[in-house]
Amino acid sequence: MEKIILSIALIAISISSLYAQSNIGAQISTSKSDDYDSIIWYQQQISERFSAGLQVRASELKYRFINAQAVESGNTFFTGLVLGFKLKETENYRLDFNTTASWRRINSENSSLPETASGLEIDPNLIFGLRLNDQFFYHSGMMLRAALQLSPETIGDEQLPSAILLNSFSYQLNAQTLSFKTYFGPMNGASGDTEKFFWQLAVSYQYNLNYKGQGRIPFLNF
Repeated sequence: MEKIILSIALIAISISSLYAQSNIGAQISTSKSDDYDSIIWYQQQISERFSAGLQVRASELKYRFINAQAVESGNTFFTGLVLGFKLKETENYRLDFNTTASWRRINSENSSLPETASGLEIDPNLIFGLRLNDQFFYHSGMMLRAALQLSPETIGDEQLPSAILLNSFSYQLNAQTLSFKTYFGPMNGASGDTEKFFWQLAVSYQYNLNYKGQGRIPFLNF
């Protein structure tokens, strides 16, 4: 499955020069859930307001769940679809709605739990971007993260929609953008105590494959 997703991404990148606003990016972070988390993505502008892409993500976990029991040693793998909708844009600000729908696999090193578990995560988010000057931008928004486990048993409310706040400063130089992001907020599970509070620190890099010498590179939130 992973090889298929990566092959599709490489094909998409190879033909992206035919279209406007094709972006590739990478992010690395640490959080309450993971010792480290790494993401690579490709995003294609489909129309003036709509974009779609793929992301692949892997992490070394420190605190997740299988069958509603804590896993403190192992790793996770995600692959998913990223959709972006530009709601409003002016010279000084931009408002976007993005969502990521990911298939997730957890590999546990806890002998008392199943070795693997799979599920889905959905991350709709609303992002407000403010132009500070020609190179610097500030982004703020909210993500409603939800998750369900599909196997080895189905838990439909593994993680209830949880409001996580984002703040980010970005620096754009021509086709390249570097961002520093912070996330924080409550996380609620089926029992109400999945994680009392979530935090994450991330650094991301994004490159526009079709940069024409002007314009902002879209900000994507994961």
